[in-house]
Amino acid sequence: MIDINAKIRAYLLYLKQCKELDAKYDLDHNEIKLLNEVALAIMSNQPLTVSKALELQAIASPATIHAAMKRLVVKQMLVQIPSKDSRTKYLELTKLGLKRYSELSEITISSTK
Repeated sequence: MIDINAKIRAYLLYLKQCKELDAKYDLDHNEIKLLNEVALAIMSNQPLTVSKALELQAIASPATIHAAMKRLVVKQMLVQIPSKDSRTKYLELTKLGLKRYSELSEITISSTK
């Protein structure tokens, strides 16, 4: 049997807790990736537009991304905000979406103790 050291054990516990959290919110792989892209864009003060999100081929095809986007809106994790001219829509995390990231940060903090 392989001996798993404390650092590896902590990381595996972190992964397990993240997986449990994503299950709590009923998130699939594509939804998680899209939420992460939206959060990273917000963090860098460059909000992600719907059209730019659909171009994220590293996540999936545009149709798959669009379906994930729609599911996240229904799950109240994401909202589409129209620009002033109404031609562009920006993706923003909702309070629930932000709560998930807060919970993820708690997992990160607890796994390093």
